[in-house]
Amino acid sequence: MRRDDGSLISELVHDHRRLGELLVRLTTRGAARGRLADEMTSEVVRHVVGEELYLYPVVREVVPEWVLDSTDHVDNDAQMEEMLSDLCVTRPDSHAFDSLITRLVVASRQAPLHEELEVFPLLARNADRRLLGELGHMFRAFSDAAVVEKTGGAGRVVRFHGLVLHRWEPGLALAEQLVNRPEAVPDERSQRDVTPYLSLPA
Repeated sequence: MRRDDGSLISELVHDHRRLGELLVRLTTRGAARGRLADEMTSEVVRHVVGEELYLYPVVREVVPEWVLDSTDHVDNDAQMEEMLSDLCVTRPDSHAFDSLITRLVVASRQAPLHEELEVFPLLARNADRRLLGELGHMFRAFSDAAVVEKTGGAGRVVRFHGLVLHRWEPGLALAEQLVNRPEAVPDERSQRDVTPYLSLPA
């Protein structure tokens, strides 16, 4: 799928579509559903970590606070986390698995729609275009290089160039478990502009 201009917004929209395609594959019965459920869990965790690193810092910087309904976003993430946890321990040929997939399809559409219809247009109008390009480059580098490892059940660890960025276990919110932040990607082209959004919190 084509990434229009390589900006952070284009990269995230591309990732939304990729996750949507994976979810469609999960709705089809077959022997691969268990493997696809594991893959979906890993990809959602990777996506959430990528947004925590590269989207939310710049959104908080340039978009007025009142515009973002953070409560709905947190609630949706919690629902996704619970369903992904259940999915990984449910038999793929069961009715319970089908029910979880149906709920997951509904929940997985809410956050991307909110971002694409409300957050991204505001970001495009208020953020520096060159900064969005640099962050898009970093998000793509993270997505390509980050390794998501299973820790048992639905648990995941995300590593980026040897650094453990994220540990997630069922029962703990996805977005609350970012344990480290990379200072930069190896081939970063403009550290001066991007570093404020990637440095460790005080």
